[in-house]
Amino acid sequence: MADEFHKLKNVDSSFVKIKCKNCGNEQIIYSKISSTVVCNICGSTLAKPTGSTLETSGELAGTVKL
Repeated sequence: MADEFHKLKNVDSSFVKIKCKNCGNEQIIYSKISSTVVCNICGSTLAKPTGSTLETSGELAGTVKL
């Protein structure tokens, strides 16, 4: 079964919290990534770069204010 990736909307250059759809782990990543991001727990691909805002197979759990 292929992962379905979708582009995040209404997210500026910021850190976002992504929830893995396989194991439920939440990871904080930058919205403008330049390499593929994998889950630290199960190893599935959470996000991939697009040249602008990332595409994710997980769920947006929120943004992080620094």
